[in-house]
Amino acid sequence: MGITCFMIGGLGLFPIFANYSNEVAYPYSNSVFEENCITVGYNLSSNIEYIGGKSDSYPISSHETVVSSSYGASSLEIGLQTSYPFPPDDRVRINDTTSFPWRTICKLYITAQDDTYFIGSGAIIDEWHILTAGHCVYIHENGGWAKEIEIIPGMDGSYEPYGHTYATYLRAYSGWTEDEMVEHDFAVVTLQDPLGNLTGWMGRRTADYTDPIYTGTLNLAGYPGDLGAGRYLYFDSDVGAMADEYNHWFWMDTAAGQSGSPVWLYDGEDRFILSVFAYEYMGGTYANFGTRLNQDKFDAINHWLEEDAGLTYNPIDQNYMQILILSIFIGVIVVIALGIAIYVVARKKKLARERKLEQYPPYPLYKPQTVEYRSVSLTPHTFCPMCGRKIVNPQAHYCVDCGYRLQ
Repeated sequence: MGITCFMIGGLGLFPIFANYSNEVAYPYSNSVFEENCITVGYNLSSNIEYIGGKSDSYPISSHETVVSSSYGASSLEIGLQTSYPFPPDDRVRINDTTSFPWRTICKLYITAQDDTYFIGSGAIIDEWHILTAGHCVYIHENGGWAKEIEIIPGMDGSYEPYGHTYATYLRAYSGWTEDEMVEHDFAVVTLQDPLGNLTGWMGRRTADYTDPIYTGTLNLAGYPGDLGAGRYLYFDSDVGAMADEYNHWFWMDTAAGQSGSPVWLYDGEDRFILSVFAYEYMGGTYANFGTRLNQDKFDAINHWLEEDAGLTYNPIDQNYMQILILSIFIGVIVVIALGIAIYVVARKKKLARERKLEQYPPYPLYKPQTVEYRSVSLTPHTFCPMCGRKIVNPQAHYCVDCGYRLQ
């Protein structure tokens, strides 16, 4: 029988149909699925979409099935909770989001092309990348590729223990971007900053869909919008229901805002992401489900990460505006401080001069003497008989110009 289910994670409603046998009935042939496994990338800086086929740099099936975890800043562990039946809601808030693996779970703030805002979740899978749902990066009802995605690992309310960063490049399958196929609802996001160096990341694993790892005890964590307004990390552990080549069903409790959350296996030593959560059935009539990392998707993710292997971190370039603003602010402060210093020095010099003038006045303090003035009669001028120059002093014996003896 067919059951309507809906996309959750705060990203709209999308009806699909499935039955509950060991196989899910799909209206697509294998050839159609292969055609929809083409990588589609989107550069958020240039707003350019890139479409390409499978690369020859990795085979269609690499036979590699396991990628190990990296614990990052610390290897502190928190024990997993016991499984519970579905329902009731058994989600548990994680209070210490700086412990592994919780610090690898990310909160996503998504801005669509039409400026509609959404929330989602994701998981760091290496230094530069997170794994999330395809409908967190390409939203058909709101213009396609997201305009901006802010990523905050280990967010706990307003606390961002590892800061935040933004998406620079998005990758998904054409099956999602063109046909909105639930079988291909997954994506990899390239980060602006290598936050994975701080947080570490869980491993990844694939197997045949009949493998019991898909129906054993599983775990899921993300940022549900119905608890704490999506600002806190919640976790649930339960059993898987079933899997097929493309999807994976499980009984962990979820809500809108958790789209993109990792579904992982804990084998007692390591943690391996198996699937990406994306959907729930209306009214909880069957298990929640998401996109399984089958061999093809497992290899594609590895290849995408290899393509970005040359990424380097340049904080000056990445935070140019912040540094520019800080530099201007510091410059203004320096100019103001210099002006104050000049004024203070000038003021001190002025006060010093005034004090000195008070102690040593520039004019004498004695009383001026009175004198009598009398007119002086003028003496006629004479001239030198030799040079003819005027003799200013008639009493002189010699001419001051030519030296002629006058008397």
